Amino acid sequence: MRRRLVGLLITLVCAAAGGAVAWWLAAPTVTPDPPLAERARAAAAVLADTHVYVDPSVEDLFTEQELGRLDAAAAASDPQVFLVVWPNSRQAGYDSPADVLHQIGALTDRPGLYIEVSPDDDVYSTDVGITAEYFSVYGALDGAWTSAAETARLLEEIAENDGREYTLGEDTGSDYWGGAGETIAAGLVIGGFSGIGAGLLGLVGWALARRRKAAA
Repeated sequence: MRRRLVGLLITLVCAAAGGAVAWWLAAPTVTPDPPLAERARAAAAVLADTHVYVDPSVEDLFTEQELGRLDAAAAASDPQVFLVVWPNSRQAGYDSPADVLHQIGALTDRPGLYIEVSPDDDVYSTDVGITAEYFSVYGALDGAWTSAAETARLLEEIAENDGREYTLGEDTGSDYWGGAGETIAAGLVIGGFSGIGAGLLGLVGWALARRRKAAA
Protein backbone atom coordinates (compact mmCIF):
# COMPACT_ATOMS: atom_id res chain seq x y z
CA MET A 1 0.00 0.00 0.00
CA ARG A 2 2.80 2.35 0.94
CA ARG A 3 4.57 1.59 -2.31
CA ARG A 4 1.48 2.55 -4.30
CA LEU A 5 1.05 5.80 -2.39
CA VAL A 6 4.68 6.74 -2.95
CA GLY A 7 4.39 5.90 -6.64
CA LEU A 8 1.22 7.94 -6.99
CA LEU A 9 2.83 10.90 -5.24
CA ILE A 10 5.88 10.74 -7.49
CA THR A 11 3.67 10.55 -10.58
CA LEU A 12 1.55 13.55 -9.52
CA VAL A 13 4.59 15.66 -8.69
CA CYS A 14 6.24 14.82 -12.01
CA ALA A 15 3.01 15.46 -13.93
CA ALA A 16 2.68 18.89 -12.33
CA ALA A 17 6.31 19.69 -13.11
CA GLY A 18 5.92 18.44 -16.68
CA GLY A 19 2.79 20.52 -17.16
CA ALA A 20 4.55 23.63 -15.91
CA VAL A 21 7.47 23.08 -18.26
CA ALA A 22 5.16 22.38 -21.20
CA TRP A 23 3.15 25.53 -20.50
CA TRP A 24 6.33 27.60 -20.34
CA LEU A 25 7.46 26.23 -23.69
CA ALA A 26 4.06 26.52 -25.41
CA ALA A 27 2.86 29.91 -24.17
CA PRO A 28 3.89 33.00 -26.14
CA THR A 29 6.57 35.18 -24.64
CA VAL A 30 5.07 38.20 -22.88
CA THR A 31 7.06 41.38 -23.46
CA PRO A 32 6.25 44.85 -22.14
CA ASP A 33 4.89 47.40 -24.58
CA PRO A 34 7.56 49.81 -25.87
CA PRO A 35 7.26 53.43 -24.72
CA LEU A 36 5.03 55.60 -26.87
CA ALA A 37 7.09 57.37 -29.54
CA GLU A 38 6.44 61.10 -29.95
CA ARG A 39 6.40 60.76 -33.72
CA ALA A 40 3.60 58.24 -33.28
CA ARG A 41 1.46 60.89 -31.57
CA ALA A 42 2.07 63.34 -34.40
CA ALA A 43 1.19 60.79 -37.06
CA ALA A 44 -1.92 59.59 -35.23
CA ALA A 45 -3.23 63.15 -34.86
CA VAL A 46 -3.25 63.52 -38.66
CA LEU A 47 -4.37 59.98 -39.50
CA ALA A 48 -7.45 60.39 -37.32
CA ASP A 49 -9.04 62.24 -40.25
CA THR A 50 -7.07 61.16 -43.30
CA HIS A 51 -5.12 58.21 -44.70
CA VAL A 52 -1.70 59.72 -45.40
CA TYR A 53 0.65 61.34 -42.91
CA VAL A 54 3.77 63.12 -44.11
CA ASP A 55 6.39 64.22 -41.60
CA PRO A 56 7.20 67.95 -41.94
CA SER A 57 10.86 67.12 -42.54
CA VAL A 58 9.93 65.37 -45.83
CA GLU A 59 6.89 67.38 -46.83
CA ASP A 60 8.29 67.92 -50.34
CA LEU A 61 8.97 64.21 -50.92
CA PHE A 62 5.73 63.64 -52.86
CA THR A 63 3.77 66.05 -54.98
CA GLU A 64 0.30 67.14 -53.94
CA GLN A 65 -1.16 65.16 -56.85
CA GLU A 66 0.67 61.99 -55.78
CA LEU A 67 -0.46 62.36 -52.18
CA GLY A 68 -4.03 62.93 -53.34
CA ARG A 69 -4.01 59.72 -55.40
CA LEU A 70 -2.54 57.74 -52.51
CA ASP A 71 -5.05 59.13 -50.02
CA ALA A 72 -8.02 58.37 -52.27
CA ALA A 73 -6.86 54.83 -52.98
CA ALA A 74 -6.08 54.13 -49.32
CA ALA A 75 -9.51 55.37 -48.22
CA ALA A 76 -11.34 53.31 -50.85
CA SER A 77 -9.47 50.10 -50.05
CA ASP A 78 -11.07 47.42 -47.89
CA PRO A 79 -9.43 46.94 -45.45
CA GLN A 80 -8.43 50.57 -45.36
CA VAL A 81 -4.80 51.59 -45.71
CA PHE A 82 -2.89 54.20 -43.71
CA LEU A 83 0.42 55.56 -44.98
CA VAL A 84 3.09 56.99 -42.70
CA VAL A 85 5.75 58.90 -44.63
CA TRP A 86 8.81 59.94 -42.64
CA PRO A 87 12.59 59.54 -42.61
CA ASN A 88 13.94 56.43 -40.95
CA SER A 89 15.52 57.18 -37.58
CA ARG A 90 17.41 54.98 -35.11
CA GLN A 91 16.74 57.56 -32.38
CA ALA A 92 12.96 57.51 -32.80
CA GLY A 93 12.36 55.56 -29.57
CA TYR A 94 11.20 52.17 -30.90
CA ASP A 95 12.85 48.95 -32.07
CA SER A 96 10.85 48.05 -35.16
CA PRO A 97 8.38 49.68 -37.57
CA ALA A 98 5.71 47.24 -36.37
CA ASP A 99 5.92 48.72 -32.86
CA VAL A 100 5.32 52.30 -33.91
CA LEU A 101 2.67 51.40 -36.52
CA HIS A 102 0.70 49.53 -33.85
CA GLN A 103 1.05 52.53 -31.55
CA ILE A 104 -0.36 54.78 -34.25
CA GLY A 105 -3.22 52.38 -34.92
CA ALA A 106 -4.03 52.18 -31.22
CA LEU A 107 -4.17 55.99 -30.99
CA THR A 108 -6.34 56.45 -34.08
CA ASP A 109 -8.54 53.43 -33.34
CA ARG A 110 -8.82 52.91 -37.09
CA PRO A 111 -8.17 49.29 -38.09
CA GLY A 112 -6.48 48.40 -41.34
CA LEU A 113 -3.14 48.03 -43.10
CA TYR A 114 -0.48 50.49 -41.90
CA ILE A 115 2.49 51.17 -44.16
CA GLU A 116 5.71 52.97 -43.26
CA VAL A 117 7.36 54.76 -46.18
CA SER A 118 10.87 56.19 -45.84
CA PRO A 119 12.87 57.64 -48.75
CA ASP A 120 15.67 55.35 -49.98
CA ASP A 121 14.71 52.69 -47.44
CA ASP A 122 12.56 49.58 -47.15
CA VAL A 123 8.79 50.02 -47.07
CA TYR A 124 7.21 48.08 -44.22
CA SER A 125 3.60 47.15 -43.48
CA THR A 126 1.59 45.50 -40.72
CA ASP A 127 -2.06 44.83 -40.00
CA VAL A 128 -3.44 46.73 -37.03
CA GLY A 129 -6.76 45.95 -35.38
CA ILE A 130 -7.66 43.19 -37.83
CA THR A 131 -7.04 39.49 -38.36
CA ALA A 132 -6.66 38.95 -42.09
CA GLU A 133 -5.19 36.66 -44.69
CA TYR A 134 -1.46 37.23 -44.98
CA PHE A 135 -0.34 40.28 -46.93
CA SER A 136 2.93 42.15 -46.69
CA VAL A 137 4.46 45.22 -48.29
CA TYR A 138 8.20 45.15 -47.82
CA GLY A 139 11.40 46.17 -49.54
CA ALA A 140 12.94 49.05 -51.41
CA LEU A 141 12.43 50.09 -55.01
CA ASP A 142 14.65 48.64 -57.68
CA GLY A 143 16.92 51.35 -59.00
CA ALA A 144 16.91 55.01 -57.99
CA TRP A 145 14.12 56.23 -55.71
CA THR A 146 11.64 58.68 -57.18
CA SER A 147 8.30 59.81 -55.86
CA ALA A 148 6.61 58.77 -59.10
CA ALA A 149 8.00 55.23 -58.88
CA GLU A 150 7.13 54.94 -55.19
CA THR A 151 3.62 56.23 -55.81
CA ALA A 152 3.07 53.68 -58.57
CA ARG A 153 4.37 50.86 -56.36
CA LEU A 154 2.18 51.89 -53.41
CA LEU A 155 -0.91 52.19 -55.58
CA GLU A 156 -0.33 48.64 -56.85
CA GLU A 157 0.06 47.33 -53.29
CA ILE A 158 -3.07 49.15 -52.13
CA ALA A 159 -5.04 47.67 -55.03
CA GLU A 160 -3.76 44.18 -54.13
CA ASN A 161 -4.74 44.70 -50.49
CA ASP A 162 -8.28 45.68 -51.49
CA GLY A 163 -10.71 42.78 -51.05
CA ARG A 164 -8.69 40.81 -48.53
CA GLU A 165 -10.82 38.77 -46.17
CA TYR A 166 -10.51 39.97 -42.59
CA THR A 167 -12.26 40.27 -39.27
CA LEU A 168 -12.01 43.11 -36.81
CA GLY A 169 -9.80 42.48 -33.81
CA GLU A 170 -6.34 40.97 -33.59
CA ASP A 171 -5.68 37.34 -32.73
CA THR A 172 -3.54 37.45 -29.58
CA GLY A 173 -3.51 33.68 -29.00
CA SER A 174 -0.62 31.33 -29.57
CA ASP A 175 -0.22 30.81 -33.32
CA TYR A 176 1.79 27.62 -32.82
CA TRP A 177 -0.89 25.74 -30.85
CA GLY A 178 -3.89 27.46 -32.48
CA GLY A 179 -5.04 29.71 -29.61
CA ALA A 180 -4.97 30.18 -25.86
CA GLY A 181 -7.34 27.28 -25.14
CA GLU A 182 -5.36 24.93 -27.36
CA THR A 183 -2.15 26.05 -25.68
CA ILE A 184 -3.53 25.14 -22.26
CA ALA A 185 -4.76 21.76 -23.51
CA ALA A 186 -1.42 21.01 -25.16
CA GLY A 187 0.43 21.92 -21.98
CA LEU A 188 -1.75 19.65 -19.90
CA VAL A 189 -1.47 16.71 -22.29
CA ILE A 190 2.28 17.04 -22.72
CA GLY A 191 2.78 17.59 -19.02
CA GLY A 192 0.53 14.68 -18.10
CA PHE A 193 2.27 12.16 -20.32
CA SER A 194 5.68 13.46 -19.34
CA GLY A 195 4.78 13.29 -15.67
CA ILE A 196 3.38 9.77 -15.91
CA GLY A 197 6.51 8.58 -17.67
CA ALA A 198 8.78 10.26 -15.16
CA GLY A 199 6.66 8.95 -12.29
CA LEU A 200 6.89 5.37 -13.54
CA LEU A 201 10.63 5.65 -13.90
CA GLY A 202 10.86 7.08 -10.40
CA LEU A 203 8.70 4.29 -9.03
CA VAL A 204 10.84 1.61 -10.70
CA GLY A 205 13.98 3.22 -9.33
CA TRP A 206 12.49 3.44 -5.85
CA ALA A 207 11.41 -0.24 -6.00
CA LEU A 208 14.85 -1.36 -7.13
CA ALA A 209 16.46 0.61 -4.35
CA ARG A 210 14.11 -0.97 -1.80
CA ARG A 211 14.87 -4.45 -3.18
CA ARG A 212 18.62 -3.91 -2.99
CA LYS A 213 18.30 -2.61 0.55
CA ALA A 214 16.25 -5.65 1.58
CA ALA A 215 18.74 -8.05 0.02
CA ALA A 216 21.76 -6.42 1.71
